[in-house]
Amino acid sequence: MRGYSGGAQTRWLEATLAAARQDSDIDWIIVQMHQDALSSSKHGNGSDKGIRETWLPLFDRYGVDLVLCGHDHDYERSWPVRGCNVNAGRDATGGTTVDTLQPRPVVTVEPAGGRFDSTLGTIHLILGGGGTSAPLDEYGLNAAGAPQAKVITRPNRPVPGAVPGVFVKPEADALEDAIWSARRDTVSGYGIGVFDLDPGHPGGQTSITLRYYHAVGADRSPSGRYELFDTVVIAKPRHERPRR
Repeated sequence: MRGYSGGAQTRWLEATLAAARQDSDIDWIIVQMHQDALSSSKHGNGSDKGIRETWLPLFDRYGVDLVLCGHDHDYERSWPVRGCNVNAGRDATGGTTVDTLQPRPVVTVEPAGGRFDSTLGTIHLILGGGGTSAPLDEYGLNAAGAPQAKVITRPNRPVPGAVPGVFVKPEADALEDAIWSARRDTVSGYGIGVFDLDPGHPGGQTSITLRYYHAVGADRSPSGRYELFDTVVIAKPRHERPRR
């Protein structure tokens, strides 16, 4: 994700985020985008360093609470992240050190009641639960069995031998330990995320609760049965609105 709009998209994004952060009537800033910055799906396209480099600093600067993505056909939730670790990746072929701008988790333990303070970092959600033909349990793993992610660090270029007029994207070129990954659904490629907003009261907190329900067996023998797979709550102090 580099240079396709000459910076216009990023300028629009920063202006929009800045305006939202300055608006006392807005408590929550939620970004929806297609391509993933944090994904450890083994069969997906990989996390995009271009997004990490260009947009994640904006998410930090303007206090984005939640990022919703699709693209990869699974469910994955990150820990709250803020900033990055440098030179934490390695080349997928040669193993040499690569700077993937590995997102840095600020929390790596589920708090009581699954309630996170969203002022500390941004949670990224992959909500691609529309089904997948790939094996569900094949997320990336490192030698120790911990989550591992593919990362696209080089700009995409046309692939030699591709059909004229057909865009073919090169494979992700780097790997990193996905220390930011908190929850991954290996049971079902289908699911529904339900969000509930509690606006709270003056002087108190506001919160958003996500409940993700996956359709057990939907990929092979659909039953129409959904089960609660993940619950997460993000909370923060309400903005004090001026009296009118």
